[in-house]
Parts: sequence; structure tokens; C-alpha cells
Amino acid sequence: MKKSSEVRDELNAVSPSFCLAKWLQVTIHLQNGHTHSCHHPMTHKVSLDELAYDPSALHNTSEKKEYRKQMLEGTRPKECQYCWNIEDAHPDNLSDRTFKSADDWAYTRLGEISTAPWDRSVNPAYIEVSFGNECNFKCAYCAPHISSGLMTEYLKHGHYSGMPQFSLDNIRDLGQFPYSKDEHNPYVDAFWKWWPSASKDLKTFRITGGEPLLNPNTYRFFEFLRQNPMPDLSLAINSNLGIPRGTLDKFIREVKYITDHKLIKDFQFFTSVDTYGKNAEFIRFGLDYDEYMENVKLFLREVPQAQLIFMCTYNAFSVLNFRKFLDQVIELKRAHKNEWNYTKVFLDTPYLKDPRFLSCYVLTEDFWPVVRADLEYMKQFAVGDAPGDALFYEHEVSKFERILNWLENLEESMHRQGMRRTLYDFIQEYEDRKGIRFHDYCPEYAAFYELCKYS
Repeated sequence: MKKSSEVRDELNAVSPSFCLAKWLQVTIHLQNGHTHSCHHPMTHKVSLDELAYDPSALHNTSEKKEYRKQMLEGTRPKECQYCWNIEDAHPDNLSDRTFKSADDWAYTRLGEISTAPWDRSVNPAYIEVSFGNECNFKCAYCAPHISSGLMTEYLKHGHYSGMPQFSLDNIRDLGQFPYSKDEHNPYVDAFWKWWPSASKDLKTFRITGGEPLLNPNTYRFFEFLRQNPMPDLSLAINSNLGIPRGTLDKFIREVKYITDHKLIKDFQFFTSVDTYGKNAEFIRFGLDYDEYMENVKLFLREVPQAQLIFMCTYNAFSVLNFRKFLDQVIELKRAHKNEWNYTKVFLDTPYLKDPRFLSCYVLTEDFWPVVRADLEYMKQFAVGDAPGDALFYEHEVSKFERILNWLENLEESMHRQGMRRTLYDFIQEYEDRKGIRFHDYCPEYAAFYELCKYS
């Protein structure tokens, strides 16, 4: 594999703003017809008029084609400011423009993409798709266009006072209001029309949601695989693993068949939980933590070829019991290894940014030693004398370490104090809507809760 700096130089030889992700990576939210290429830019609406004559417009929108033209001409698209900020900070800095383009699914098509006309429609190499917003959870930091459970709640109660961006009027104005599962959805129709062509060049396919295991299109894809093996495909699926047992058993049977018969290259199962026990149940409302962990163990036993990745969106209520969660992750890492003695269980810890009042931004400095101790604890399990001895890998540790670095550089401010009061008000609404008591779920945070009340 080439060094990232060498890939950057090859990109710059095409133009200093060229990025393969704009052509070869796409996330499509079929529940409301939104798309973007790369996760940093905002999504935009796919035109139904464009879809009528070209279903690949789910990816190849006129808006994206204009950005591709700018990139080939050396102009920086404004929606890519995240990368320009990084590159402008220091000439040696590498942004996601380089890292994404250097990935296996992208780099091999550099010559093809860089010499093709800017307005040519292309098949992506990486597709992430949500077929709908069906979801049985109502997580604190989620939104109604992502979760049908939350949509039902918002239709009854409206948006939370601290989250006006998720008001139903705002969602409608942005074109993000989702189709319900009982409505005819032209975007889903267009996806399956495009799929025979799109699947030809596909290297990575990830199904997200909502809760994908509740959507019939996920199983339609499994049926396609049975008839049309894709041995070069890396397949990934997200799940909250809080689904009915019959649905879970059906899903496990499908994945076991796919992996046993080598219909794909590899399978990654991403499952969401943010901390341990009742704290996790408070944030991810609908979660039964003990049942969740039993479902994790069941999946790992039944589908030994798969990798399982815990997606932990680290937030204000992740901190105080996170060590107990780490101990369970370590136990699973030890119990499930491949033939080369490397673990098949991984931990991903992106930290919550929005809504800010639910993020670690609102916490006080007395929480920092707990985070620091957990980081040092992870580091103890990141070393070993023989291959496979290390249970946490460098990327797992460094991702958690950046959370601590961010926290330790925060300065106390009136804004943070205001966010604490917003958190207190949110919890009052959350308790009323859910019919629960905060202290039953998060008694360890009682002193902090009182601080928020009087901020």
C-alpha cells in the first residue's frame, strides 16, 4: 500500500482540490431522499425529476457533478471546508481527502476517475444506505427523521425545547421529512432499479438505519446475495440489537449462510451501545442492557467468521460506569479470536458533538480523572509479547485518547454553564415523555444533576 503522503501528491497532480470520495463514496437516506458523498458535507435532496430518467441520480446528482467539476478544475467546493481547514493549518497536514482516496475501494480507480468527463455518471465503490427510519428505540440524541419511534413521540409532543433543529417544521423545510413504512417510496424503487448496475463496481456496502434489521429491504438484499454472490464485497450492517428474538434469529441465519458459503469477502457487524447498564438504557431508550449483551454473545457464537464492532457514541452519561463496559469488551475480545489469535471484537468511540448539552462538553473537571484512568486501563491491554496478545489496538486507544485531549483543553464559560441548564431542562422533558425518573437510571450523576439545575 502506498504512503498517504504519496497518494496526496498524486491527487494534487490532478488538482489541489481533487478527492475520489466525491465520485466513489455515497451515503443515501432513502427514507427522505437525501444523499452526500463523504460524511463531512451536509446532505442534499435528490431530485425526483432526475431519478425519473436516471436512478443513479441517487448518487450522481447535478449538485455533486458541479462539485466534481470544481475539483477537477482546482476549485475548492465550499461543502468540503472540513478538509480545507485541516490542510490550511499546516502544509504537511493530511486530511480525509487523502485518507479516503487512499483506501482500497478508491485508489485503484484514480486513473479512471481523473480522466473521465466531469458530468459522467459513475458507479460508486462504497455505498452506505438507510432503507427507512423504522426503529424501536428513542435515543436521547437521535432525531425523528432517523427513528420512527421518535417520530411518533414528536408528532404527539413536538420537539424538545433544547433541540429546535429537530422540530417537524424545520425537518419539512429541509426536505428531510421521511416516508413512513406504509407509504410508497420512489427513492427505494429507484435504488432497486439502480442496484444491478451499482453492484457491479461495489467494494463496500453498509446498511444503516433506523434499525436495519426491522426493514424488509435488508432481507431483500440477503436474497439477492444468495442468487448473486459478491466474493469481493465487504459487507457491514448496523443494529441496536434490541430487536425481537425471532427477528434476531432470522438475521443470524442469513448472515451465517452468507459467511459459511463465502458469498462475500468479509462481514462486519456494527452494534450501538454507549456505556454500561442503566446509564446506557437512559441514553438509548428502549435498550435492555443485559439482554443486549446476551444478543452480542449469541451473534459471536453463531457467526464466528464475522467481526463485531461496538459503536460507542461517548457522551455525558458514558463516563462514570464506562470501566464496567470496558471489562465486558475485554472479556469478549479474549473469548473471540481468529485463527491467527487476533481478536474479532473491536471498540469504536466517536464522541457526541450534537446536541452539545448531551455531550461531554457540559461536564466539569472532576470527571476528567475518570476518563484518564479508563484510557490508562485500555493501554494496559494494548501491549503483548506475541501476536494477538494485545486486546486493544492503536486506533482504538488513540480514538479514546483524543476525547481526553479535547476535554482537557476545554475552558469554563458562561456558554457551558448555560448548556448545563439546558441539559437539566431536557431531562425534565425526557422524564415526562418516557415516564421514567432520571435518578433510577443515573444515580451516580446526582451531584452533577443538581449543579445543572442551578446553573
